[in-house]
Amino acid sequence: MNKKIIIGIVIIILIVLGVWVSNKNQNNLSAINEIKIGSILIESGDGASWGEAARNGMDLAIKEINDQGGILGKKVVAIHEDDAGDPAKTVGAFRKLTQTDGVKFIVGPSWSKNGDPIKDLITNEIVISPSLGNANFNETSKFIFNTWPHDYILSAKLADYVLAKGVKNVAILGANEVWCKAQTMAFKERFEKLGGVVSFVYEPTTDQRDVRTDLLKLKQIKDLQAIVVTSDGYGLTSVYGKQMRDLGIKMPTYSITLDNTVIKNCEGTCNGWEFLTALTPKADFSAKYKSIYNREVEIGSDSAYDAVMLIAKGIKETKSLDTNVVQKYLNNIKTYDGQSGILNSDGKGAFTKDFKTMIIKSGIPVELK
Repeated sequence: MNKKIIIGIVIIILIVLGVWVSNKNQNNLSAINEIKIGSILIESGDGASWGEAARNGMDLAIKEINDQGGILGKKVVAIHEDDAGDPAKTVGAFRKLTQTDGVKFIVGPSWSKNGDPIKDLITNEIVISPSLGNANFNETSKFIFNTWPHDYILSAKLADYVLAKGVKNVAILGANEVWCKAQTMAFKERFEKLGGVVSFVYEPTTDQRDVRTDLLKLKQIKDLQAIVVTSDGYGLTSVYGKQMRDLGIKMPTYSITLDNTVIKNCEGTCNGWEFLTALTPKADFSAKYKSIYNREVEIGSDSAYDAVMLIAKGIKETKSLDTNVVQKYLNNIKTYDGQSGILNSDGKGAFTKDFKTMIIKSGIPVELK
C-alpha cells in the first residue's frame, strides 16, 4: 500500500480516536474540575428586565449549589451571553457557548423570537428556557425544556376570565411578534368559541410609538366593552396605556404577564388593568431574592433558578454529564416542587403550573384573591 495512503489512514484514526476520547472525558465527571452552565438571555434593550432577572436567578442557584459543595463535588461555573433580543446574536451566542466554551447545559433564550432560530441547532445540548412560552420551541427536541408555561394556556384562561366578568365584546391590542401573535390568536379563538365577539385586532410592530390613529377607531366600535392587551413585555404596552389616556379612552382593560418595567413606563396610565401571570414565586424565594438584589422578583428569576436546579438534579441523580442520559431523566420528571411553584410536566418538555390574577394599583401589581 502507498506510504502516503497509510499515513493518511493513521491520521484519520487518530483524529477519530481523539474526538471519541474528548467526548468521553466531557461525559466523565472524574475527568473534569468544573461544570459549565451557559445562558443566552436578553440583558439589554427591550425586555432586558426579563434577562437580568433570569441571570440573577441563575447566579443565585449556582452560588447555593457551590456553597453546598457543587454538583457531585464539582464547582459550577456560569458563562453568560447577552443576545439583546436579536435572533442573529442568539445564534452567535449558542455557537460560542457550544463550540468554543464547550457548554452542554444552557438556560435561555428569554423570548420566542430568539428561541426559534436555534431550536434546530440543538442536537445534543440541554436547553431550558425560563420565560419562553412557545410550544414549537420545546416540542422540537427531546433536549429542550421550558420552566415557563406556554403562553397560549394563559391567553385562553384570560378569555375565560374576561367572559366571567360579563364582557362579550372586546378589542385586542397586540403586536406583530411571534409570541404576541400567538397570545392574540389563543385569546381570540377561546373567546369566540365561548360566544364572545372580538371587534378589532391591532398588531403593529413592537417599535411603534404612535398608535393614536388606530386607537381612535376604538371609539367608533358599537357596544365595545373592554380592551385586551397582548403585547406583553414590549414597550409598546406602555405606549398603549399612555395614548389611550391622551385620547380619553376609558374602559376595562385586561392583559397578560405585565412586568414591572412596563408598569413603571405606563406612568400610572395602566392603573386598574387586570392581568393573569405565571410569575408565582414562593414567599421565601421572594424574600431572599429581594435581600440579595434589592429588587422584587421579576419574570425569569424564579424559573431560571429552577432551571439550574433541574439541571443539577439531573446530573446528580444520573451521576452523568452525558446529555442523552440527563435529558431522559428530565423527561421522566412528572412533578417538580420549585421556587417558581409546583411544576407539572406536560410530557413534551414543558411545565404547567397555577397562575395569579393581578390588578395594578398606584403603579403596583396587587394580587386579586
